[in-house]
Amino acid sequence: MGDKIAAIKLVSGEEIVCTLVKLEDDSGYTVLSFKDPVRVVLRDRRKPKKYALEPWLCIKNDTLHVIDITKILTVYKISDVDILNDYSTFFKRKLKLYSKPERYSNSSSKIGYVGNVNEVKTTLEKLYKDIDSYEKP
Repeated sequence: MGDKIAAIKLVSGEEIVCTLVKLEDDSGYTVLSFKDPVRVVLRDRRKPKKYALEPWLCIKNDTLHVIDITKILTVYKISDVDILNDYSTFFKRKLKLYSKPERYSNSSSKIGYVGNVNEVKTTLEKLYKDIDSYEKP
């Protein structure tokens, strides 16, 4: 069967994306082997991406998984480039191979006053005391 990325719809209603390994007949039961499963979760319709990927199992997901074919409604190969990219990015992030973009700070010391907290605190206290003395006759 090779290593093909596919989506599996289970009879429970869950939809998972995984890498298919093989389909085999094991003593009267037909089972599907797959690895690296992630669950597809629908998101709010107002967001640009209608789905999110999250781990299928809460425990370690590095092993080969086997499921009885009677628990599967359908299996289809994924050809959508966006889903394939999201799937590969999910595992790169999980393995920390995907570096987070550095935040660009466009502030500089030329824009405004740069000081420390204690200086600003004393300045504000002086202003507050001056306002109090102004209001009192």
